[in-house]
Amino acid sequence: MAMGIFAKWQPEYAARGLPTFPVKVIGNDKRPAIRGYMKVGSLRSEKLGKQFADASAFGLACGRITGLTVLDVDCKDENVLGDALARHGETPFVVRTGSGNFQAWYRHGGEKRQIRPWGNELPIDQLGDGYVVAPPSEGKRMAYEIVQGTLDDLPNLPFMQNAWWPGDQAHRRPAPEGERNKMLWRHCMRDAHSCDTFDDLLDVARTFNEDSCVPPLHDDEVVNVARSAWKYTIDGTNRIGRHGAWLTAASLDEMVQDPYFTALIAWLQAQNGPDARFLVADGLREKFEWPREQFRRVRRKAIRTGWIVPLTKPKPGKAVEYRWGKARKQR
Repeated sequence: MAMGIFAKWQPEYAARGLPTFPVKVIGNDKRPAIRGYMKVGSLRSEKLGKQFADASAFGLACGRITGLTVLDVDCKDENVLGDALARHGETPFVVRTGSGNFQAWYRHGGEKRQIRPWGNELPIDQLGDGYVVAPPSEGKRMAYEIVQGTLDDLPNLPFMQNAWWPGDQAHRRPAPEGERNKMLWRHCMRDAHSCDTFDDLLDVARTFNEDSCVPPLHDDEVVNVARSAWKYTIDGTNRIGRHGAWLTAASLDEMVQDPYFTALIAWLQAQNGPDARFLVADGLREKFEWPREQFRRVRRKAIRTGWIVPLTKPKPGKAVEYRWGKARKQR
């Protein structure tokens, strides 16, 4: 029996830290072939690749497990895709689906699943949860295909800009009295990263106030909230909607004599949330341009000191999966 698409490509995605599962595609219906698909990890995915060796389609979870958020552009018009990328930022990885529509893949930044957040304006969904069918699965009319980028781009995708969050105007959720200031402030803090000037942010704040606050706040209050959010942003302390690394003074005192170790821990923190499962494979040393033995020494130290904990055993051609250890949680 010939090897199916899922069996062939499961190891390729797994090598990049992405567990996949088989999917049944029947007409317009796309359905996972197993239960518990949102909890599939690397070990189960490997077993599924053998169990469903003839599967012609497969998918992967969006969100925390894989670290992916997908912008699902339910339209064949490349201009609509362009509008989506203009708002949410360029990404090196774009897929044409089995129906001829598009997906733009990003690194997960805590986004939620939002269906039609643009309302009737554009047929776009934000998939920060749930699952997507992945290329090169067989689809309704054609195979899913990568039209921009390669699988090697997946570990280093950019975060989505201007993501939709509960409370945004597009969700039609009003900001009632008692919540107006808080919701306006968070809205300004998220959008401030994409504003070039304070006036741009103030325009964002006034629009939110008019469309979402019930009743609208006085303009003086809107100006004060926008000014506060802008100050956090220009001071470099606005972390809402952004990922980064944070180390205590005590941690840095211990690390200062080993800059290689500090660099690795800081980079891993910036890329992976506290509950993430991630890889620290030898190929990562190329990003840092370190000798192989130096990278392996630092990784061993990270394990020994309790910063990272291996979840799987090393196998030929398969990277070990890790989680954060007690050292991070205690800092």
